[in-house]
Amino acid sequence: IGLLTGLSALWMSNNELSGTVPTEFGLLTGVTWFGVYENALTGTVPTEIGLLTGLSALWMSNNELSGTVPTEFGLLTGVTWFGVYENALTGTVPTEIGLLTGL
Repeated sequence: IGLLTGLSALWMSNNELSGTVPTEFGLLTGVTWFGVYENALTGTVPTEIGLLTGLSALWMSNNELSGTVPTEFGLLTGVTWFGVYENALTGTVPTEIGLLTGL
């Protein structure tokens, strides 16, 4: 999937996708909308998502994701829609989220 460099939106929500979120998603630098909510994804949120600096929407809610919210999310300064609720995330919200002034 990381070879789809011309992709501008990735919306794979409301399915029964399982397994981890591939780190290769970080190679999709042209993506502005990224949605994988309402699936059965597990594991940690890849820090490589922070490489998608052109994102305006990021939805990863309603999965079974664990671990912490990566500090690299603070690089997503163009994000105006952000959702990671209804997962099994732990820890504190990174201060870098404060850089997302469009929220």
